[in-house]
Amino acid sequence: MVAVASLWKKKRDDLKARRNSLFETYSKDPQNFHLAREIKDLDDEIAECTPHIEQERRAEQRAASSASKLVTAPK
Repeated sequence: MVAVASLWKKKRDDLKARRNSLFETYSKDPQNFHLAREIKDLDDEIAECTPHIEQERRAEQRAASSASKLVTAPK
C-alpha cells in the first residue's frame, strides 16, 4: 500500500511542479488563456490525486493500528 500512496503522491507533486511553472509564466502574461486552461486542467488532475492519497493513508493507519493492537495485547 505504501508504494501505491507514494505513486499518487509523486504524480501529484509532479503535476504541482508543472502547474506552478505554468502559473509563473501566466502571471507575467494573464491574457494567455491557453495557459489558464492548462493550469485548470492540471488543477483538476491534482484534485483527483488527493482522495487516493488520503484513502491510502487511512488504510495504512488502520493497518498500523491493527498491528499494534495484536502486539500489545498480553495474556
